[in-house]
Amino acid sequence: MHTYKYDPKVFFVKITVTAGFCVLIFAYAILHLVMGDMPILWGATAIVSGYFVWESFVSIANPSKVEVNDSGIIFSAYGREHRYNWEEVRRFKCKPLASGTKMFVRINEAGIFRGRYWVNCYYYSDGEELFKFLYNKEIEIDPEGLKARAVKSSQNAKNLKTRKIQKNTAKRK
Repeated sequence: MHTYKYDPKVFFVKITVTAGFCVLIFAYAILHLVMGDMPILWGATAIVSGYFVWESFVSIANPSKVEVNDSGIIFSAYGREHRYNWEEVRRFKCKPLASGTKMFVRINEAGIFRGRYWVNCYYYSDGEELFKFLYNKEIEIDPEGLKARAVKSSQNAKNLKTRKIQKNTAKRK
């Protein structure tokens, strides 16, 4: 089993402190909603802050640890974990973000309680390895998917270009 751990200090500041602050904002927004103050503003504030609290503490969408082995993958945070056996995984989608280090992972029928994870590989131990693993796992699970076809097409284009260069080099000699 390989374990990838989010840097604890960074996790505390970026996720735990932010979620704790959102708890306060959520409570403040609910108080103002009950008092009838600007319901649209405080309603929107309650939704946004409540969503971040839910994602952090209920659905553990920001895991502090990712464990991978031959039988499955485990996402965990705050003493809770979501386990997936590879035999049970029918759908595994990874969406890398523009930064190239953060990835949105969806497993099976992802919903509001489990199956959606933000994995910021930059802050994980062996993060580059984790990023490559997740990216390649999608191709392995869905070899006929769009990402797999794009990778195959890219490899075919590289092979064609290499053959063309070799052919031109051979002609010059």
